Amino acid sequence: MKAEAVTLFKEDVLALGQLVSRTVAETARMLRKEKGADLGLIEEQEESINKLYQQIEENCFELLMEKDIFAAKDIRLLLGSTIIAAKFERMADHSNRVAKIASWAREDNIDLPPELSLMADCIHKMVQDVLFSFVTDQAEKVAEILHRDSEIDYLDAVLSKRLLSNLGDQEQEKAQISAQFLFCTRYLERMGDLTKSVAKRIYFISTGKRLKSVNSEIASN
Repeated sequence: MKAEAVTLFKEDVLALGQLVSRTVAETARMLRKEKGADLGLIEEQEESINKLYQQIEENCFELLMEKDIFAAKDIRLLLGSTIIAAKFERMADHSNRVAKIASWAREDNIDLPPELSLMADCIHKMVQDVLFSFVTDQAEKVAEILHRDSEIDYLDAVLSKRLLSNLGDQEQEKAQISAQFLFCTRYLERMGDLTKSVAKRIYFISTGKRLKSVNSEIASN
């Protein structure tokens, strides 16, 4: 019964991550102005994500209050998964904000910087990798995930520098557009950081080790 309960709990966390993955993928489609990309779908999924997050948190407390004695790894999974769920929920919030900016740009026929969709695509791949690591209980992909976050940081730095370089010399309307894009890249950068944090948490669940103490081990894999 205990093993089944833990498996069902893990499946809920995976379902939450899959919802976030679809949200990020749809946001990337909006940033590319693809036909059929839908802000309504992202907003609808956000409600489902919030409900599932609350359910995961409540289920964790219920399991820990039972008399069954859990193994150390199961306890890491239960407690770590509530943290992962919270980070996924925050990622969905940021993705929704980015999608709203993309929707505004599409309605006003404003060109979006290509770096934004590249960042979103990179984040989507990171989310897929952390979900794979979570469901398979493998920590090997963590180094690859952390490397992708550095790519997001690079794109953020390039775009932010370009947007800020002539912000003060622009007309008010163009300056407002640049400001919106700066918000957008900041949200995406935070999504990358959150995904990286989830990857580190999965590593701890799987190995019982903190990532900071095994950087050389990860780099050699």
